[in-house]
Amino acid sequence: MKSTTNILRSAVLLVAATALADEAKPKLPPLPVAVSSLGAVECGGFLYVYGGHLAAPHTYSNETTSGKLHRLDLGDPKSKWEEMPGGTHLQGMNLAAHKGKIIRVGGMAPRNKKGETPALFSTDEAVRYHPKVRKWEKLPALPQPRSSHDVVVIGDKLFVVGGWKLDGKGTSGTWHDTALVLDLAAEKPEWKCFAQPWKRRALTAVAHDGKVYVLGGLTDKGPVKKVDVYDPKTDTWSTVADYPGSARAGFSPAACVHKGRLYLNTADGDVLRLKEKADGWEEAGKVPTPRIVHRLVPWGDSVLAVGGAGEKSNVADIEAVAVGGKK
Repeated sequence: MKSTTNILRSAVLLVAATALADEAKPKLPPLPVAVSSLGAVECGGFLYVYGGHLAAPHTYSNETTSGKLHRLDLGDPKSKWEEMPGGTHLQGMNLAAHKGKIIRVGGMAPRNKKGETPALFSTDEAVRYHPKVRKWEKLPALPQPRSSHDVVVIGDKLFVVGGWKLDGKGTSGTWHDTALVLDLAAEKPEWKCFAQPWKRRALTAVAHDGKVYVLGGLTDKGPVKKVDVYDPKTDTWSTVADYPGSARAGFSPAACVHKGRLYLNTADGDVLRLKEKADGWEEAGKVPTPRIVHRLVPWGDSVLAVGGAGEKSNVADIEAVAVGGKK
């Protein structure tokens, strides 16, 4: 009897200790505004977020996109969002970090007024933000406008994968069948195209083990849960195991690399981790508020779900999912 009582007492104490630990974890303040289809990246201990869609899904005008850049000090539990110099009002783009600077490439900008027929245009803009001097500088423009794509950095190489080109004629565009790379260390950087053996947009990409992993996205036939891998050293593409989930899990998931492991968050709310041999996926957690067209950012022993569109509206809350220190 005493043994059973002790076990119950220990269980109660464990639950209480876990609850206290959860309460003790610092909670990040919500985004300055609920937004989806934004860019987000960690750089120098700060979380940077840029632009995004401010309105209900499939509602477009020159008032529905943001051109603001904000950052949050992830090392200060009392930190508040700080607005930095912004730029073009865009959605359907992402940010990448390189040597303490923030890079933004492409994106979509509506040019119609509220109530008018959507006039959606992809941009060829490529720029780099210097936090120390708080200024943007131009990088070489893309060979063609591109949006609904993703960007990653490996070493000094900036890669752009997926996406399409919108030219103001309705809400459908021309799918890109090539990827791009820019040598940021070159004296005169120039974009170079290379073969991309698929056409997809609304995807996510990360740099992992020196390769570009491209996950999920939309084809002209619907969402897929494929994972394509580009190796810059051999200039070759390969695939690893498809990730699990419902059909909607293919549309605009979010991914990041945390302590050497690749994590993916889908519309189902699942946080998945690629197995070490890349031959399958394992469950690593659950985002309380499932979302799409959001971003996943590493933080401490957690990954952060940033922004996105929830079931009924855009999401401002940043939700942390503890994934521990597994490598």
